[in-house]
Amino acid sequence: MSQEVERRYLPVAEYPDAITVQKRDGEEPVLIGISPPWDSLSVDLGGFREKFAPSAFDGLVDRKPNDPRGKIDVPFYREHDPARITGRTSNGRLELRKEPRGLGYTHKPAPTTDGRDLIILVEDRTITAASFAFTTAPDGETWTEDEKGNVVRTVFRASGLYDISAVSRPAYPQSSIGMRSLPLWKNARGIVAARAEPKPLMISIDYDRTFTAAPGLWRSFIMDATGRGNRIVCISRREDTEANREELRLAFGDLDMSQIVLCGTDRQKRSAAAAAGLEVDVWIDDYPEGIPEAAPVARGTPPVKVSTLAGARAAAAAAAARMRIATGCKEPRR
Repeated sequence: MSQEVERRYLPVAEYPDAITVQKRDGEEPVLIGISPPWDSLSVDLGGFREKFAPSAFDGLVDRKPNDPRGKIDVPFYREHDPARITGRTSNGRLELRKEPRGLGYTHKPAPTTDGRDLIILVEDRTITAASFAFTTAPDGETWTEDEKGNVVRTVFRASGLYDISAVSRPAYPQSSIGMRSLPLWKNARGIVAARAEPKPLMISIDYDRTFTAAPGLWRSFIMDATGRGNRIVCISRREDTEANREELRLAFGDLDMSQIVLCGTDRQKRSAAAAAGLEVDVWIDDYPEGIPEAAPVARGTPPVKVSTLAGARAAAAAAAARMRIATGCKEPRR
């Protein structure tokens, strides 16, 4: 399951040490910076903010030459453009190091037109930001939501670092996670968090285009839901082959997944669940219309579907909890 390369931008107006010029007597000027800082919340990235833990790039930037994977080779670009490369770690013009404040770098640009211009443009603040491209390990992030609905993604293990760049126009791309998966996650999480009845929920999560769209996000949901005593199953329209089962087992890894049902394209998911002896309370699926007789949690909400009265009660309890938070009322005593 491949991970999408993401880019983050650190404008010097907000992060003064993201990229600066260092000059020493008798030496060529170099660029130094911190990209990214540790435990510093980003701007809104499409419904959530993000921070990097100090462990985020462990095992990448400190990889030894005798490591079977080889040392990491990170280029330094202008504007993320490979045609405008000014150095890289493999030729010694870019050094990366873990510092107390963040991932530090020193860049000695090659003596090309781009390299010489880069120093000038950073020095006079025509270049206004540093940026980096990375991927996150599926089990290398956690997602949390406070009682006000603020969502924070914490990256504690990256799987790749692909470049560091000097950029003239900081941008904050809205993540595809936030555009589609995040509202669905928040809705499902609200149902689980508001669950008041002692009987645990049976929750089915789809694999393709649901779990795979944001593995780290849904891993956090599964850990939270099972930690509250609920059961999670995966019911997928994939064909029931050993190869497919192995892929799903590897994807879910150490998660507490009760059962995996591969029903193929010829059978309805609800029928497959019944045949497996599963009475599903909550369906999390990118195509809920394909699950007959499942009612939406509420009109206008993302496609989480609840199939039982217990699920409807959970949805109502979630709405009541949100109302209490909005009005500042305390939880009634029981």
